[in-house]
Amino acid sequence: MPLISKTPAWRNLQTLRDHIDVHPLSALFDADGGRSAEFSLDLGDLYLDYARQRLTPDVRAGLLALAEQADVRGFLQNMMAGAELNNTEGRAVLHTACRGTQAVDPAINDAVAAADASLKTFVDGVHDGSIKTLSGGRFTSVVAIGIGGSELGPALVIDALKDQGSLMDVRICGNIDGIAFARAFAGLDLAETLVIVVSKSYTTQETAANAQRAKALMQAAVGDGWADHFAVVSANLEATGSFGVADERVFPMWDWVGGRYSLWSAVGLPIALAFGWDAFSQLRNGARDMDAHALNARLSENMPVLMGLFTVWNASFLGYGAEACVPYDTRLALLVSHLQQLEMESNGKRVTRDGEAVDYATQPAVFGGVGTNVQHAFFQQLHQGVISAPVDILLPATPPTGDAKLYKMLASNALAQADALAFGQANTDDPHRHYPGNRPSSILMYDDLTPYMLGKLIALYEHKTAVAGAVWGVNSFDQWGVELGKKLSGGIEKMLSGEAPASASLAPILAAASRMKAPQ
Repeated sequence: MPLISKTPAWRNLQTLRDHIDVHPLSALFDADGGRSAEFSLDLGDLYLDYARQRLTPDVRAGLLALAEQADVRGFLQNMMAGAELNNTEGRAVLHTACRGTQAVDPAINDAVAAADASLKTFVDGVHDGSIKTLSGGRFTSVVAIGIGGSELGPALVIDALKDQGSLMDVRICGNIDGIAFARAFAGLDLAETLVIVVSKSYTTQETAANAQRAKALMQAAVGDGWADHFAVVSANLEATGSFGVADERVFPMWDWVGGRYSLWSAVGLPIALAFGWDAFSQLRNGARDMDAHALNARLSENMPVLMGLFTVWNASFLGYGAEACVPYDTRLALLVSHLQQLEMESNGKRVTRDGEAVDYATQPAVFGGVGTNVQHAFFQQLHQGVISAPVDILLPATPPTGDAKLYKMLASNALAQADALAFGQANTDDPHRHYPGNRPSSILMYDDLTPYMLGKLIALYEHKTAVAGAVWGVNSFDQWGVELGKKLSGGIEKMLSGEAPASASLAPILAAASRMKAPQ
């Protein structure tokens, strides 16, 4: 297929880009008193105001034409039906099936239903005490060992919902620096602790190393019956059996669920243990309803399609190399970390699905943090820096703690930042106090951060990512760039242990490390 940049729809947007600077946001608002209403989308419990994006009606129409040119609707339909969209790995992309959006193949839906039945039985059994510790008591705590999508998605959900009350103390361990492991197990009674190892291949270096440490720790604590304190989520039954966990304690992972899209599957077991099966179901229901919206809504009224197109416009046409996500909600503190993997691992590509090098910018870098905290950090650059970035500002409509006074302060800050970025403030007398404005942002307001809404928000960004990838023509579902560093680390580990000579590029670094470790 030809590059999307060779199409009439793309060339039309290039022409519109050449004239966009004569339409600053302040002028667009002055010329159209109804702009905020016209450039918004209301889903009832989720409201998107994109009037502060650098768009004219012609640009919006051009972007929608680009989506038609790229057959975004067909792409989403094929994805959720089970087409082999991950062409470099020969896999379907069916994380949506894990949350109840039916795939075309009934065997897929049956596999999900069977896995859910065993997961629910396990979760309910841990909670009601019928699944016991080796000593016959109840499990009170959980340590989930995994990395990447096996860590970031569940960690986001557990942190976001914990203020609503959790049923168990659930912690997640990803890194292999030793500190992550120590913190995860700190203060726990191992006789009441369940360990969940999450690894599709069961060969991921970090997860395998931490799993072996946890096994040794549990063996020392409870003895030969240590496996009663373990459960595993994996596709490699041979490896899990060799590790020592019985098959009935292994929950499936499928090759049609990518890691960064996997929290809806058995990878979400720590979430279900933390909050119960009903809460986990509500999380999935929110995501499933966003699937339905993405599949059925007209492109002009399709929230993830619009958000994906804004990313394409800002990165590929306006030249923004980064985009920020700023939730004015402490409960979403880990959302940015999840989005960094979701968006940058998915669309941080320089060739199309056919292997052809692109001649346009693809995925921008993702950064962000919790408002109002980050107003005292990187917002200075957003307002007055030479390099700026579009911002998604997320805001709950319901005061998180019920304190109306605090909420007014929170909401006024969020909305003030959006206006300040868009309109700025001229000061010809003092350049230090001149704010140029014309900095794009979107406001995403949600009714309250329930499990249902959290699922809806996460799925919104998943589909936004898929839409942008479909337009750019990249494979959003592989991650070959992650593999090279993993492959090289094996050889470097031998250099560190003295089994192989140090390479010229690393010898000075390894020498410095040896000097620092040596007794003084």
